[in-house]
Amino acid sequence: MSKTPTAEKPLAGLKVVEMSTMITCSLAAMMMRSQGAEVVKVEPVLMGDPMRYVGSMKNGQSALFHNCNRGKRSLAIDMKNENGIEAVKRLAATADIMVNNYRPGVMDALGIGPDAVRALNPRLVNVSVTGFGTVGPMAHRPAYDHVIQGISGLTGLQGGDYEGDAEYDFIKMLICDKVTAYTVAQAATAALVARASTGEGQHIDISMLHACLAFMWPDGMMSHTLQDDDIIEMPPMSESYHVLNTKDGSIACTALTDQHWEAILKLIDRQELKEDERFATLPGRMMHLPDIMKVLKAGVEKLSMAQVMSAFEAADIPSTPCETRQTVSANEQVQAIGALETYVTENMGKLTAPTPPVLFAGAPTSLAEPSPGHGQHSRAIMDELGFDADTVEDMAQKGALLCS
Repeated sequence: MSKTPTAEKPLAGLKVVEMSTMITCSLAAMMMRSQGAEVVKVEPVLMGDPMRYVGSMKNGQSALFHNCNRGKRSLAIDMKNENGIEAVKRLAATADIMVNNYRPGVMDALGIGPDAVRALNPRLVNVSVTGFGTVGPMAHRPAYDHVIQGISGLTGLQGGDYEGDAEYDFIKMLICDKVTAYTVAQAATAALVARASTGEGQHIDISMLHACLAFMWPDGMMSHTLQDDDIIEMPPMSESYHVLNTKDGSIACTALTDQHWEAILKLIDRQELKEDERFATLPGRMMHLPDIMKVLKAGVEKLSMAQVMSAFEAADIPSTPCETRQTVSANEQVQAIGALETYVTENMGKLTAPTPPVLFAGAPTSLAEPSPGHGQHSRAIMDELGFDADTVEDMAQKGALLCS
């Protein structure tokens, strides 16, 4: 593993200690791994990260776990054991970044809270991720993606635009976990920039609730941003999020300009709407998004996808046929940018996963690495931390360390 940063691997030589379960910190740490950092994942002994057992699996390890943990090393250790805590302290003493997603107070109770670890290593960037923050009536409650979607208003934003729609609905992926993961990675590396000037690390608190409110706000809450009475209200952007269903396929598009609108009216044979003052200008069309979408959806339902796409491409209307999870890998553009890579690992066989999306120095990179087995690197890491073989063997015998 390279210890020298390069344009393509700017975090090479840095060490990240991840103490977490499930998605958020795991994905954040894997992003840093893709940029060159070494990542040690500290897991409980008995079960490890429960994410190992969620979703499609092979040889006892899930695809979800693999997608958030490629390239890491696993230390499976009991943090209620004296040597277990000592091992974590030694990791903290040599780390650049430490991330955890335990509830407020848990790390302090274990003796490895932010003050304790930064006393060992003042250059450490210590990131604590919580569901709801460290204060307030919900601070100590458990949180998962579904819950944060609910409290942040995302389920309300997905709810019904039209009669018969549900009032609330989920974004059907772990959006809050992943948004928070990107926030964690950005904050941690920003703190490294500050450290380069000050020589000091810092403690960072990030809540899923806060990260997801900030993520949703620019467009999802634009109608609740201006607080004076003399504002011109428009429908939310969510009104335009409707797939156009043709007779043989579905299309996603965004038509904004007057030229786009004229081309659409010609395509669907509704030129009389040029005279409709509601649709004469872009602001007018934005004011009447629900009506626009009804016109569009009704206009294309009897046309073929080829007809619609041909007209859209001729008018330079941003658009694409909708892919399914089964077809997206074969999309020519997805393949052209090298967004996915297929490789083989000993434990999980043939895999397809995303390549790192950031092209540092304009060059593609790879993260075609295995995800670690539970406790796969425990013995090697304990040796690197200075524990003698007898101590390691004693811990293993007592169930305080898993050496797989």
